[in-house]
Amino acid sequence: MLALSLDQTFFRQADSRADDGARDVFIDQSEVIIARRVSGVRMRIRLAARAYRGVVLTLDRDAAGRDAFRLSLVHPDRDFSVTLDEASDDSNIVANWKSWAAHLGLPKFIERQPGQLEGAERRLGSLALGTARVLRRRGGTIAKRRGRLPLRRKIGDVARPRDVLSERCIISGWEGPGA
Repeated sequence: MLALSLDQTFFRQADSRADDGARDVFIDQSEVIIARRVSGVRMRIRLAARAYRGVVLTLDRDAAGRDAFRLSLVHPDRDFSVTLDEASDDSNIVANWKSWAAHLGLPKFIERQPGQLEGAERRLGSLALGTARVLRRRGGTIAKRRGRLPLRRKIGDVARPRDVLSERCIISGWEGPGA
């Protein structure tokens, strides 16, 4: 069972084309590095994370007929695709799927039939679409609302107007004749 966390980004994975049958994979937030040896030649392939199509959740049947979940990072060239997690139950696989997609900034896909990816969320290019949040202030209806600044001020008492002295008294501090 392969289970990776976001902080564990270096792992060894099976590779049928490599000389020793394995490759080393390093995943960072912005890139994926695959190192392997093919026909005696060591190679290190560095790919930008955005070069991948997305994080794919696949439901398969194992040899015993039980459900098997696979989480993978899919590239248009199958040699560069990386398996991130495999599990026999769905307890943590969906959380890992969402975490990897958010960490790498890639869309989430579900593979129901081999080779047919179905988007798990509505997207317009790299932008995820969803319902807009309606911002309401203080739970009141629109007719009862006051603007942002008047909400901070106290409402004056109309029945008792305040005494205002002349401007000259206010500026100089003079309280007027007979004070």
